[in-house]
Amino acid sequence: MKNKNIFLIMARSGNQYLARQNLRLVNDKPLLFYILQICLKFKNTDVYVTTDSEEISELSLMYGAKVIKRPKSLTKNSTSLEEIAFHALCNLSKKNLTYEKCILLSPQFLLIKTSTLELFFKNLTNSISTIYGYVNNFEKFKKISDPDNSFNKLHKLDSHVVDIKKIVSFNCKNFLQHKQFDSNNYGLELSKNEIFSLLNYHDIGVLETILKRKKILIRVDGNKEIGLGHVYNMLTILNHFRNDDLLIVMNNKKNMGSNKFKEHLYKLKFFSNQKQLSKIVEQYQPDIIFNDILDTSVKYMNFLKHFTNFIVNFEDLGNGSKYANLVFNPIYYSKIKSKNIFYGSRYAAVRDEFRIWQNNVINKKVTKVLITFGGTDPTNKTQKIIEILEKNNFTNIEFTVILGIGYSHMKSLKNLISKMKKNNFKLKIIENSDFLAKFFRETDFAITSNGRTVFELAAMNVPIITIPVNKREKTHSFVKHAGVGFQIDPDSQIFESQFLNSFNKLCSYNTRKKFKLQLKNLDLLEGINLVHNIINTKYDEFKKEENI
Repeated sequence: MKNKNIFLIMARSGNQYLARQNLRLVNDKPLLFYILQICLKFKNTDVYVTTDSEEISELSLMYGAKVIKRPKSLTKNSTSLEEIAFHALCNLSKKNLTYEKCILLSPQFLLIKTSTLELFFKNLTNSISTIYGYVNNFEKFKKISDPDNSFNKLHKLDSHVVDIKKIVSFNCKNFLQHKQFDSNNYGLELSKNEIFSLLNYHDIGVLETILKRKKILIRVDGNKEIGLGHVYNMLTILNHFRNDDLLIVMNNKKNMGSNKFKEHLYKLKFFSNQKQLSKIVEQYQPDIIFNDILDTSVKYMNFLKHFTNFIVNFEDLGNGSKYANLVFNPIYYSKIKSKNIFYGSRYAAVRDEFRIWQNNVINKKVTKVLITFGGTDPTNKTQKIIEILEKNNFTNIEFTVILGIGYSHMKSLKNLISKMKKNNFKLKIIENSDFLAKFFRETDFAITSNGRTVFELAAMNVPIITIPVNKREKTHSFVKHAGVGFQIDPDSQIFESQFLNSFNKLCSYNTRKKFKLQLKNLDLLEGINLVHNIINTKYDEFKKEENI
C-alpha cells in the first residue's frame, strides 16, 4: 500500500559527545520529545523513530510515533545516513508500507521551523530527488535561485565542499532503486538558530533558555503628531527581552524612528493595511503582542485575539485596553486599583544612559538651562520659548537646545538663534544626539514637553518646567504629582507670564534644592525591571492556566 510522506528520526542510545543525549531532560522533557512534537503535527505524514534503544522505543510510542528497531551494526559513528534510511524503508516495504517522500533527521533539530520541513518536502521533484540541510559557515556554496541571500532557498551545493548537517529529504522510490542519495547535491540553507548540537552538559542549560524563548510581536508607531517616545520606550523595554524572539511591526505612514530599530539590529516589517498586518502576524505566530500605539479600540483588540491570547499595551486609555492582559500607563495616575492595569511613574522605562549618569550638583547661580521638546516638536514650542527668552533679555544664561530627528522648523530657528548670538545671547543647538545624558547632567534645570522625556530628566535629578505639546500631554501629571517642577498650560491666556514666573522660581537656589530632594526620593530606575518581571510572571501564569 502506497502511503503518504514519512519522517525518519534517528535516535540511537549512544552518542560520542553526551551519554544518553536523546533521553536527557530539557525543561523536564526528553530531548526526543521536541522533534516528535514538531513532526507529529504534519498531516498525512507518518513519524517513525529508528533506534536500538528499548527506552527510546517506549518513549516514542508513548508520544505517538512509530518505531523501527535498528541493529547495533547501524549505530556506529561511521554509519552513513543512507544505510540508516535504507534499512528503515526496506523494513517498512516488507509490511507493504511504501512512501513517496522522506525526511531523515536527528533529534538535535528540535529548533527547526515547521516551514523549513515543509520546504524539504515541497522542493522534491522528479529532477531533484535529494535535498540536504546545511549551514553556510564559509560561503562555499553556489546558489541557483537565491539573489537576496535569504534562508530556505534551494541551492546547488559545491560537490567538492559540502558542509552537510544530519538532515536530508529524498524521493523514496528513487532512493530504494539506487540504494543511495542522488549525486546532484541540492540543499536548503538552515539558519544557525535552527541548528543546535549538544556537545556537553552545559549546552543543555543553553538549550533550555532557547526553548523558553517567547515570540513577541511589537506594534509601535512614530510620526510628527505622536512623536518618537513610543519608539524609544520600546527600544528600552525590548533590551530586557534580549533572550526572546522579537519582531517590530510599523505602519508605513507612521514609521518615523524605524532606523533606530534597524540600528539595534531588530527584525522589522511594515504594513499599509489590515490585510497586510494580518498576514505578518499570522506568519509570525506570536506568543505575545506588545502595543505602543496610544489608545486601542475594541475592534483592533478583537482582531489581535485571533492570533494570540496574551497582549500587553503601553500608554493606552482606549476602550480596547480592557481586552489586554496587561496595560502599563506610567505617565498617568489613577486611584483605581487593578490587577492588570499599572499606573504611575513606578512603571516608567528609563533608557540605559539615564540610569548611568546623574546630575547631583546644585549651583548657587543658574548658568545652564536645557531646552528640548522631543523628536518632532510639532507645534514648534522650541522657537516660542526662545522668543520669550530673547524678549526678556536672558543673556547671562547658556541655553542648550536639543532637537530631534523629526524637527521641521530648522531654518526659522537657526535664523533666530543667529540673530540672538549677535546680541550676546549664549545658545547652542544639538541635533540628533545619541548621548543626551551628557547635556542633562550639566544643566541647572530643563524646559521640555510633557511626554516620556520628563522621566529621563527626573531619573538624572534635573528640575523641570514642562509644557505639553498636544491635548494628550495635558493629562500627563507626573511633574505636578511628584513635585519636581512646574507644568504650564500652553493655551493659557497668561502663558508667557506663567512661564516667566516658573523660570524665575527655578533660578532660585532654594527652589531647585527642594526639587532636587524630591527627585532623589523617586525610584525611577527600577521601573523597567518591574515591567519586565510583571510581563514574564503574568505570562507564565497564563500559560499554566492554559495548560490546565
